[in-house]
Amino acid sequence: VFRSQAEDDGVMAVGDAMAEVLRERGYSVIHDKTLCDYPEYNGAYSRSRTVIEENLAAYPSICLVLDVHRDAVEDENGEQMRMASTVDREETAQLMLVVGTDEGGLEHPDWRENLSLAAVLQTQMAAAYPGVMRPINLRSERFNQDLGPLNLLVEVGASGNTLEEAIRGGQRFSEVLADVMDQYSGKSS
Repeated sequence: VFRSQAEDDGVMAVGDAMAEVLRERGYSVIHDKTLCDYPEYNGAYSRSRTVIEENLAAYPSICLVLDVHRDAVEDENGEQMRMASTVDREETAQLMLVVGTDEGGLEHPDWRENLSLAAVLQTQMAAAYPGVMRPINLRSERFNQDLGPLNLLVEVGASGNTLEEAIRGGQRFSEVLADVMDQYSGKSS
């Protein structure tokens, strides 16, 4: 599904699966399902900025903001591409971490902390699930990542992936994210 307002057939379903893994691991999760790219893509980041700010104000204990996307990748003929690898004999959407910087001129003094977290996640995902991670995408835009103490954007597959592939990718990412958060918080030995 290129674009959906339904909660059960797009990125929101992937977010639900990711939240479930994190909750099972003992983490509190706020899965905000506000459609920020509706009715159009233009302005989505300013709308999502408001949503993030409202959640950070309502829940000041938030320590990580995770913005979940599906990449839009087309081939030279305009066909939607599928970004997948095989994990445990199952086709799984590949993931890509997008890290914003202050290179574009907007204030984002702590972007290196986000990059550090992304590098740790990238390394641990590569060890646990070889081939499932695409390279980290370091960008000059900040993608609202200046708002949270730690803030990442993760692309879960692309518009050519099936929902099942994307859910598998999101679940695997969340397993490793929980491991990393355990390490950061001292929960693991």
